[in-house]
Amino acid sequence: IPHPTAPRQFLLRASSLMTGGNGGSGSSSGAPAPKLSRRRQRFDAALALESVDKKVLSELAWSGVSEGLSRSEIWQLLLGYRPLTRGRRAEALQKKREEYQHLRQSLYDASPALAPDADTNGSGSAAEAGGVGGEGALLKQIRKDLPRTQLRIGADSLAGKLVDNQQFQGLMERVLFVWAVRQPASGYVQGLNDVLLPLIVVGLMDASGRPVEQLDVGVLSQIGEERFAEIEADCYWCLTKILSEIFDHYTHGQPGIQRMVQRLKEIIRRIDAPLSAHLGEQHIDLMGTAFRWITCLMVRELPMVCCIRLWDTLIAESAQAAGQRIGALASDCGSAGFEALLVYFCACFTAYFSARLQAMDFEAMTFFLQQMPTDGFAEGEVEVLLGEAYVLKCLFQQAPRHLDSSCNEASR
Repeated sequence: IPHPTAPRQFLLRASSLMTGGNGGSGSSSGAPAPKLSRRRQRFDAALALESVDKKVLSELAWSGVSEGLSRSEIWQLLLGYRPLTRGRRAEALQKKREEYQHLRQSLYDASPALAPDADTNGSGSAAEAGGVGGEGALLKQIRKDLPRTQLRIGADSLAGKLVDNQQFQGLMERVLFVWAVRQPASGYVQGLNDVLLPLIVVGLMDASGRPVEQLDVGVLSQIGEERFAEIEADCYWCLTKILSEIFDHYTHGQPGIQRMVQRLKEIIRRIDAPLSAHLGEQHIDLMGTAFRWITCLMVRELPMVCCIRLWDTLIAESAQAAGQRIGALASDCGSAGFEALLVYFCACFTAYFSARLQAMDFEAMTFFLQQMPTDGFAEGEVEVLLGEAYVLKCLFQQAPRHLDSSCNEASR
């Protein structure tokens, strides 16, 4: 293990070698163009098989989904929602979409919380007027959170206004309501609206053929009601797949988040001792900040373009780890996909701002951590941090006792 105070130059070099500088995404130089073309050919070859090799596809997607491909299709294949065998896909997708429609009709449309207000896209007080018990409170909380949802994008883009659209919010409300009713051990938790957002955005991008910056309210009418309903069903099942891996993040006491925050503190101590010491001296507890990062899977902290790029890797890592619960971290400390790599990413994300944080006092740091200055982030920054996170994950997995304390303390 490198000395805890001097790994970053090594990690930057390693991540650059691993990602090839830009991981197959846009770059300002002309050199990566042939490499991108080769990656695209490998993607096309992998997707053209009668039965997609999930391992090969996940290895390709780890460095980012190539431009021009259906990202939602690739995510669905890796999450296990869309069948890998081509001949089964159409029938399986139809059945799952019909199953969701049945769930929506029986759990949402027929809910007593909606009885006085049949317009699911409205902003009325159905929860207060007609909902009794848990479902009324559930609907009230969801409708309270949805207006807070933010699509972080450039100031010149109209995409940010998309989340304020009633049709868009109606989709989110129905998906979150049905999921929460079917998961009584967890129910609805603040932040799940943020987790759902990238799935919807990627679905709309693929359906419209537009990049995220060019999405606007007109996209909803462009794709039509039938396609919009398919996106809703697909988002529900993909959300269910993702949350099933990190379910204890949202149950009572949130043991999964407690585990990840403890591990995050230990990783920061190992890779950036001066920063860790400064946080301790200023009595900064990362629980509140890390809670938001982990609960929302970094959706609130990053521009949507960067968030989607991060999720390419998180979903690919999750697919690679499926059925391979090997090593102390994977078996004792939760999912090796959306948990293990994400916590290393959060550690590297914190260390990225190390110099600035060490120059701050308690008040300045508290404000800074609540509003991390990432508006200028691009895919390149995310890929460097992913490279560092991957190297750290590999290093500590080879010596799991270095993080034993975090696992042991979280399990007490």
